[in-house]
Amino acid sequence: MVIVRRTYIRTLIVFLICISALSCYGQTYDHKENAVYIYNFIKYTSWAQKKTVVHVGIVGDSRVEDELRRLFSKKINSSSTYTVKRITSAEARTVDVVIVAEAATDQLKAIDKQTARTPILIITEKENMARQGACISFFIDEDNDYKTGYQLSIRNCKARGLSVSEQIQNNAVLTR
Repeated sequence: MVIVRRTYIRTLIVFLICISALSCYGQTYDHKENAVYIYNFIKYTSWAQKKTVVHVGIVGDSRVEDELRRLFSKKINSSSTYTVKRITSAEARTVDVVIVAEAATDQLKAIDKQTARTPILIITEKENMARQGACISFFIDEDNDYKTGYQLSIRNCKARGLSVSEQIQNNAVLTR
């Protein structure tokens, strides 16, 4: 009876540890928070020509799309207006900002190639995408209570003729 009880308790403890580890590992992005980040990225990025209408295209399926629509609809007093639409990678040249969903990052190199040296801000939902052409990449910071962070490639921004404010730079993990 005592051996069965100890085995049961050990099994329960191992099960609880596994569950807690899975909940930490499976952290996902807060899409409302990401929408606010994206709004600020746009707001604090300078294009060579001032934008009165900012066209945002989303490649792939991302829950940030609905959050951006809600957020942009509230920005009535802004000096710019915003449009959000789902696009294909071939349509990336038709927008000012391209958001690449995590599941669509395999299309990033093609987007970068098609839009090279054009003033298009490319944001990805997957980390470490600067080498494939991303200007900004979101990531989950495991060392900071699994909060959302972002990586910034100043080099990629400059190559596209974009200038990002110091405020965005100071809060970013800078990449090459």
